Amino acid sequence: MSKFNGALFQYPQLLAFGFTLAFFSGFGQTFLLSLYVPEVANSFTLSNTQLSSLYAIATLGSAFTLPWVGHYVDIWPLRRYTSAVLLGLGAALLVLSLAPHPLVVLVGFWGLRLGGQALMGHTAISTLARAYQQARGKAISLATLGHPAGEAALPLAVAALIMAVGWRGALQFSAAATAIIVLPLCLWLLRSAPSSVAYPAGRSWKLAPAGLSFGPTYWHLLGSANFWALAPAACLWGATITAVLFFQLQLGATRGWDPHWVAGSIAAFALANALAMMGSGILADRLTGRRAYPFFLLPMLLGLLLLAFIRQPWVYPLVLFFLGLSNGSGSTLLNTALAEVFGTASIGAVRSLFAMAIVVSTAVGPVAFGALLDLGWPFEWVLGLAALVLAGGVGWSTLRAPGRVEETVDP
Repeated sequence: MSKFNGALFQYPQLLAFGFTLAFFSGFGQTFLLSLYVPEVANSFTLSNTQLSSLYAIATLGSAFTLPWVGHYVDIWPLRRYTSAVLLGLGAALLVLSLAPHPLVVLVGFWGLRLGGQALMGHTAISTLARAYQQARGKAISLATLGHPAGEAALPLAVAALIMAVGWRGALQFSAAATAIIVLPLCLWLLRSAPSSVAYPAGRSWKLAPAGLSFGPTYWHLLGSANFWALAPAACLWGATITAVLFFQLQLGATRGWDPHWVAGSIAAFALANALAMMGSGILADRLTGRRAYPFFLLPMLLGLLLLAFIRQPWVYPLVLFFLGLSNGSGSTLLNTALAEVFGTASIGAVRSLFAMAIVVSTAVGPVAFGALLDLGWPFEWVLGLAALVLAGGVGWSTLRAPGRVEETVDP
């Protein structure tokens, strides 16, 4: 136990750094941005289809931007990179708060999805994967508990702010908190980071190759059998959870569920998310992430089947609990597997490509659900089809589980 504690808490301030970024990444996550949707739609007289289309375009834009900026976590000094990410997030919050036109809303959404949903978690996990050789899974799972903590705390705070100062004022308050509280706190937590983490490319970082962009490392990854063994399940994970949450109120309306019951059920998701993050970290360190990874979708598969066949309201928090188990374990097991399979020298580039794929899936999932619903499919059919596809993803990941460790090719 002392050896475990020594390995896990070797860098307590880095764990706190990861937790902080994971917590405040909620500023760019769907669960929090959805609170602004009615107010933004009313302010610009946008239909649900128009606003969701803006959101999908912004999400796709952030996904395709991520590989071009995400790899710099392998090159820039960590304090500089963290400052750029957080200042970019604060700027996006301000842009959205001051938006005079829907096109500016699109830009604000893009910045929030890139800075919040993508880069903050990317920075946290890349840092911990590089810092920890032992207890890597536990370290990642402990730090990423910030995600469920944010899911539990931030919606209440933001909802109260919107009621008190309006949606624009709430965004401006969030921007100020990012610049005045979150950024200084993160820089303070990084003050004692080991040099290999603080300067991933060495202290002569300005001379490090800047031509990573979408170069040999990414093409090497796309040609890797291990990429195609891991990526499909990760994409199904992102697409399914986002689609279910995006249409949860509409689903509840078709079944006569109280919307407050539906919205409040997110607490079950947050609880399961936290439990799974802690448990999967231990599992990853014992079995390795690449061996445990193929099975993380099983709770989600069970949840979809329950949601497809049971119409009583009590089932929804149970379903979200199962989805939270997959979400929490998937986050830890995937990121641990990436470090095991591809090494840590270019972990930022590796995670950028996988994060891009997942973010694209979060845009595609709601569109696919919506298209089937518009064709007249009942929710039961849509959920049943999603469960069938998910079962295929579990089978694929099991059969194609990475069997060897490789290092990415540096340009």
